[in-house]
Amino acid sequence: MPTQFEKFVPGEEMAKLKPTSPETKEPLELTKEQDEHFIGLLQKAKQVEKQGDLEQAIKLFQQYKEEYQALREEKKAKDFEKEGLEALPQKEIKEQYESQKEIFEKNGILEKLSSGEMGIKGIDDKEYAFPKIEEISKMMRENQEILKTKIEQGFTKLLIVPFGMKLDDLIERYKQVILKHHKAGKLLATKKDPSEKDDKLELDKKEPVYVSDEYKNADTKGKLVYYPKEFSKENHQGKTKEEILEKTKQGFNILLIEDLPSIPREGKGQEVGGRKQFETNKTPNEYLEALQTESIYQNEQGLTPEDQIAYAILHLEQTNHVIDDYYSGNGSVSYQLGAFFFASGYVPSAYWSRGLQWAALDRSNPGDRSDNDGARSAVRVSDFDI
Repeated sequence: MPTQFEKFVPGEEMAKLKPTSPETKEPLELTKEQDEHFIGLLQKAKQVEKQGDLEQAIKLFQQYKEEYQALREEKKAKDFEKEGLEALPQKEIKEQYESQKEIFEKNGILEKLSSGEMGIKGIDDKEYAFPKIEEISKMMRENQEILKTKIEQGFTKLLIVPFGMKLDDLIERYKQVILKHHKAGKLLATKKDPSEKDDKLELDKKEPVYVSDEYKNADTKGKLVYYPKEFSKENHQGKTKEEILEKTKQGFNILLIEDLPSIPREGKGQEVGGRKQFETNKTPNEYLEALQTESIYQNEQGLTPEDQIAYAILHLEQTNHVIDDYYSGNGSVSYQLGAFFFASGYVPSAYWSRGLQWAALDRSNPGDRSDNDGARSAVRVSDFDI
């Protein structure tokens, strides 16, 4: 084989370039027609290469690899649905995916990119396309051993978060969604049980979302760090949004969460799959320590403000109900353990205030404790090590 051809073909693939049934680390059972098709591609590639048409030989070989890989992915998908994550079948994943994409599009969170795809522009001035369902399914297959356990523990809500966009812009979209629902008479209180009677909420239309001053430009000026190891100025070990985007090359968080618009009060949490749900009346420090040290919370992380807002928007659009309506007792204040205002030493928190008639994006001291206050956690579908 000419050396100029070899540089286009990895060494482990070179052995496959022969007129026999393709072999891989995960052999496929091919039909007679498929087997003949792949053998024919390889034979033709060798033939045109001998005739000096290197470009065509490479194209044929690439066709062989792509078609064979597509069959492998199809097999993985079937095995995944049959054996891997029975609690969250592909049909349900697809329905959740399509609903979230539609909601983000109609509320102006997604925009048309230069590629023609829908997505977001990150704070790093890069464009990030909304992830494809095939990409998400592949991530889940690759991490199915971890995800299977967490799904059995109740993490069945897919949450796609436009993490890379400017936090101020996401907050503005949240305000508009709340105003829209109030105008339509469909701004309803959090429910513990779907059978409960709907309870309409009043709204301060001039300020539908109260935002603590610390949030302003927090992600663009590095005032907010993500995924801290501890809530301290000197040793938080968190990363800025720009650092995370640079490392992951992904503008969207792909998560699984418990679909709990109301964080259970102390003594009210359920045990699901051997895991006790987070309850209120612990400090942010204690919740963070539990995520890091208790085996039942392994592979979980705290939510970021972006995760919290995305969940609030999606839940409101899908059900007409707000989350975290703590005055009613049907909700609780939510600490966002996945972020930290390190200069001031505060942890982001969020809730719905009936008295002030707004959603609040606030802050809490890491040592605060209240029977109204709790936390959510999430499981990353990819990039477990941020």
